[in-house]
Formats: sequence, C-alpha cells, structure tokens
Amino acid sequence: MGKEPDSHIARNRVSIVICAYKNAHLTRRCLASLEKAFEGDIPETILVDDAAGDAETAAVAADFPRAKFVVMPENGGFAAANNRALPYCTRPFIALVNNDIVFREDPFTALVEFMGSHPKCGMAQGTILIKNWKDGPEWLLDGCGGMLTPFGTLTTPGWLEPASAPIAKAARRCFAASGAMLILRRAAIEDVGRLFYDFFHSYYEEIDFSHRALLRGWEAWYVPTTPVEHVHSATFSKFADRSTVMRRFYRNMRFSLATCLGTRGRLFVRPAFELLCLGQVVVQLLRGKTFALRAHAWAVAQMWKMRRLVRETRKDIQSRRNTGDTRLFKAVMRNYSLRQFIAAAKGNT
Repeated sequence: MGKEPDSHIARNRVSIVICAYKNAHLTRRCLASLEKAFEGDIPETILVDDAAGDAETAAVAADFPRAKFVVMPENGGFAAANNRALPYCTRPFIALVNNDIVFREDPFTALVEFMGSHPKCGMAQGTILIKNWKDGPEWLLDGCGGMLTPFGTLTTPGWLEPASAPIAKAARRCFAASGAMLILRRAAIEDVGRLFYDFFHSYYEEIDFSHRALLRGWEAWYVPTTPVEHVHSATFSKFADRSTVMRRFYRNMRFSLATCLGTRGRLFVRPAFELLCLGQVVVQLLRGKTFALRAHAWAVAQMWKMRRLVRETRKDIQSRRNTGDTRLFKAVMRNYSLRQFIAAAKGNT
C-alpha cells in the first residue's frame, strides 16, 4: 500500500479537544478556522462547555455538528475539562487546543509525522504566535517550548521574538510544551497514569504533566509547524483576577515540585524556588504591593492542608520514575540570565 496522503494523516490520527468557558465568539472563530484548515473535513473534535450549560456555547456546538459536544456539570477549569474529554478521544494522538487559537493551516500533520519518527516524544507544541501590541512585527513568537531553570521556574526561549527568528525554524527538546496547543501521545498519558489533577483548575497543569512524563522517560519537543495565532489569556483573564491566578499558579507549582523532584531537586531546586518567591515578596512590598505576599501565603497554607495528598502523590511518582534528576536537568535545564531573574523577582514572569 502507498503512503497515507498528507492531508489525511492528522485527520485520521488526532483527536482535538477544545475547552470553552463562555467567550463563544472565540470558540466559534477557533472552530471555523479549524474547518477552513481541513477544508471542512475536520479531525475528531471534542468541544467541552466548561460553563455548565452556557447557551451561547451550545449554539456554537449546534453550528459545528461534526464536533462532539460535552457539557461540564460545573466550572472545573482547563484541567478538569480536558480530563472530562479524554474518554471521548479515540485517536492515538490527542491535541489540547485553547479556544482562543486561530488556525491558518493544518499544524497537526507536521506534529504527528515528527512524533512518528521520534517514538519517545510524548508531547509537543507547534509554532504559536501572539499579537504584538507595540511597534515592530505584527506577530511574535509565543515561545518555543519552556526550559527548566535552577530555581524550578521556566524560561521560554523565543518568547516575543519575531516569527521569522531562527529559533522557530528547528525542532528542539524542551522541559514543557505550551498548553495553548499541545499534542500528546495517548500511550504517554496511559503510561504516566493520569493527565491533569482536577484541583489544578487552570495554570501549570501541562508543565506538571510534562515533568511526570519526563520522569517516565518520555520527551517534550518544540516542532516547527504552520503558525497558529493565540489571543493570550483571553478567557481566563476575563473571568479571574490576578490574585486568583497567582494563588493557583504558585500552589500548583509547589505541588508539582514537591511531588516530582527527586533527592537532588529537593536539596537544590526547591530551596532556590522558595528563595526566589521570598525575593519576589520583598521586592513587591518595597514597591508598596502586597499581592505576592498574599498569593504565596495562600499557596503555602494550601500545601499544608494538602500535605497527606502531597506525600501519597510523591510516593507514587518517585516509585515509578526511571529518569534521575541529574540526567533530566542535563537535558532540559537552562540557567537564568540576570534580566530574567530580576523580572521573576518583580513578578513579571
């Protein structure tokens, strides 16, 4: 038999999950661009209404009958909504797509072909662009995969560089792929044992999954593709204030580091992370702002309440890992620059 036509590769091998919390106009635009990219014959697509019965989202689903429509019983956030969609996905690759993504062409075929030739690639992102609201090119890179730093935080090569930048042209290993358009190998999800923790709600869930997958020997990659456009944080920023975002982000990050880091990470990375957080609090207090103090205090208090879950989760993850911290850090850790360190302390990253 001949090689499968390129236009059919993604259509037959990818399940696309789009989670929507209101903002029906974004969801409609996303689905319309997906239809156009695949000339009307879209891959298996699951649309999840995370607003527990939003009439406008239901109207969008009615206009795109090829997409399976799933309604959450209550708002669970990005994590729970994607978990809910998994049983409806029947393909070997699962793409998680934010509803504020706009497709220009099909990016999934390139991702599937790359993952087919790299059997240890468990997750990958393509080329994602965000709008430039300042002078210069109209579109800039939304990063080319995140790399771990010695402080346990991420640095994102290519962030806000021109779309034509050399870094966007070559595939590269990374610590975590962007959740805005993330493709996962079903076998990796099954091997890791779960996708996201429901209680993460939103933010850091894809990074935590990537860390757990890397511990099992999988790899994360940035892969050059036809660019997609991303309206950065268009949904969550509209329905949650910065304080809520910060609290959840730092709680989730602490949970992930506490459960995923091995001995070396606990001795060096975790203390460095807490030191960076303390520096952020001090810097913000000197500027007359208390949001960092309140966010970190809430996150630490939540970790104390969850200490039993942390212990049980850590025991499970560490008993199943087959990649040590030293080997992992060598592959996906990059040092902070002084500029990045200062930005993190100020709370700008």
